[in-house]
Amino acid sequence: MNDQFPKVEGLGILGESTGRSRAMKLGDLPMCQNLGLHDQASWSPEAEAYFEELKRQIAEATPQIAILVGYSHLHHQLAKYFKSLEMPVVLYEVTPQAASKGIPPSELGEVVNLAIGISVDGSELVREAKVPYFFIGSPHKDRVSRVAVSAESLGLDSKRKIVSLFPGGRREDLPKLFPLFWRLAQRLAQDASLQVVLSLADLAGREHELLVDGTAVLSLPEAAPERHNIQIMSGMNLELLSVSTFAITGIGAITIECGLMGLPFLPLTAAASASGPQAMLNQVLGRALVEEFSTSLPLDSLLDSALSLIRPGVQREKMLADLQAVARDLQGYAAENAVEYIGREVALWKQPASKKAKGPKTA
Repeated sequence: MNDQFPKVEGLGILGESTGRSRAMKLGDLPMCQNLGLHDQASWSPEAEAYFEELKRQIAEATPQIAILVGYSHLHHQLAKYFKSLEMPVVLYEVTPQAASKGIPPSELGEVVNLAIGISVDGSELVREAKVPYFFIGSPHKDRVSRVAVSAESLGLDSKRKIVSLFPGGRREDLPKLFPLFWRLAQRLAQDASLQVVLSLADLAGREHELLVDGTAVLSLPEAAPERHNIQIMSGMNLELLSVSTFAITGIGAITIECGLMGLPFLPLTAAASASGPQAMLNQVLGRALVEEFSTSLPLDSLLDSALSLIRPGVQREKMLADLQAVARDLQGYAAENAVEYIGREVALWKQPASKKAKGPKTA
C-alpha cells in the first residue's frame, strides 16, 4: 500500500515482519498473544480491558479501511467493531487453514466485505460465508523469479549434486525438528557424490538450543567427524534452493518456493495427515500435489524416499512433471493485485450511495 500510495498512513498490530513497514504501531502483538485474545476460551477481564484499549486507539486514528491478516477470535471481534463504524473490512488469508475455528460462517459474511489471499480457492470458512474472494497470486513467485546465482558464489561445487535441508524458522518448532534433520543430513553426507547443506536462519544466541543426544551440534568444529561433508549456511534460502538438486523441508513457505522452482523436495510434518494437507504448497493449491511425510516415520524409510527423489528414475521424473503445474497455477504480482482490490473497495465505499454499483461491491 505504501509503495503504490505513498501518502497512505497505516496503523496496525505489527509482528516481526510487518514491524519493518512504515505503519504506526497499534497495541502489542506479544501482549495480545499472552492474554489469549486469539482464542475465545482464553478471554479474561484483562483481555477484555486490553481489547477496549485497542478500540480506543483505533477510534483516535479514524482509519478508512480495515485489513485483517488471518482470522482468529480477535480478528472477528475487531471486524465487528469496524462494521459498527461502517468501515469496509478486507480479510487477507495467508493460508486457507487460518485460526478460524468456532467462527460461524454467517457471522463472517455479515462483517467482511471482501477476502483476498494466496490460495487458489480460499478457505472453507470464506466459501461457506459466501464472501467475495479473489486469488491475488503468490508473493513467493515474485521473489523466486529474481534469483540468479551460481553454486560457486555460495562456496559450493556445481559439479556435485547439492542436497539442502531446511528445518524451518519457527522458534518453538526448530529445537524439536532439528535432531531428525541432522540425522538425515549425516546419512546423506555418507554419499560422496552429494553435497549436503543445512540451512538455518535466525540463530543469533540460540546455537546452544540445537541439540542432538545432548550435544550442541553447532558448537562442534567444522573438522569434527560428525560434520563430515555437511555445510551449514545461514539465510540465502532462495539462492541455495536455486542451485539444489533436492531439498528436505518443513511445511511452511519453503514448500511454495520449491514448487515454483520446480525443485523436487520432501516435506516433513509432525501433524497427523487426517487433519488435511499441512504443507503450504498443498494448501494454497487446494490439492495434495506433493506427498507429505510424517516425522514419526523410521529414519531409513525417510532416507529411502529422499534418495528416490534425488536419483534419476520414475519417482523424480514424476515429481518434476507434477511441479510444472505450480508455476502455471500460482501467478505473481501479489502485492500489486492486493492493492488493486483494496483500493477498489475504498473507492466504492467512498462513492455516494446513489452512485454505487449494484450487486457485489467488488464487481
